[in-house]
Amino acid sequence: MAFPIWINRVYRHPEAIVGRLYANDNPLCYSLELPWRDNANNISCIPVGSYNGTIRTDGDKGWRIELASVPKRTHVQLHVGNYTTDILGCILLGMELGLNEIKGGTSNPARLLLKQAYEDAQSPSDITVRITGYP
Repeated sequence: MAFPIWINRVYRHPEAIVGRLYANDNPLCYSLELPWRDNANNISCIPVGSYNGTIRTDGDKGWRIELASVPKRTHVQLHVGNYTTDILGCILLGMELGLNEIKGGTSNPARLLLKQAYEDAQSPSDITVRITGYP
């Protein structure tokens, strides 16, 4: 069994890129990324493409998904956070958005929805994250 995630980037701002995240073809939450800066580590969103994912639970970020095989990048994750200043090349999750932020208190509920969707899919080891849209 597989767990497909699709992030469709739908809005580009000079300071951020906003997307919609779908899991198992169901709309789940929003995504927030840094703008495209030639895939530079920690300051750019990642290239459009499909990536394998793994679950991580270590550290202070709790449950999250880390992407593998991102060109010239490591430790790119889907995790909680509120502002673009919380992003080091990763992807934040949220239920509500402001211009350059996840509205306060909605990032963790989005993460929990993603975790629940993963568990509802019987926690498969085959996680694929497909990213479309900008840069």
